[in-house]
Amino acid sequence: MIRRIAAIALALLAAWLFWQGLSAVLIITSRGSPLDDALLQPPTSLWRLVSTGLALAGGLLAALNVRGGGVTGLIGAILFAALGGLMAGMGSDSSLWMDELVFGSLLIALACVLLFTKRG
Repeated sequence: MIRRIAAIALALLAAWLFWQGLSAVLIITSRGSPLDDALLQPPTSLWRLVSTGLALAGGLLAALNVRGGGVTGLIGAILFAALGGLMAGMGSDSSLWMDELVFGSLLIALACVLLFTKRG
């Protein structure tokens, strides 16, 4: 039961973070910028969408008790946290990367629960 709760929590948090990234891209494109500029200038938007998409897929797979869900979720969580780490390393303001590190750590913790609890 704990594994299923962690999987659902991972999926919900990743979905919320994915929506935040997608809504930013939609705002940029609605102002007339092309999609490739919205995703790749800088590439943080694309990185955020891919990493949260992987975490979301991992959470859903784990909730359905499919093998590999925990690993997929962990890969997405690590990529999301790494985004915050890279932004911090590049000297960005802490208001830009603090959310990625905090939520990335939470995603990693939830994915680790999936990996280290016994399947029921």
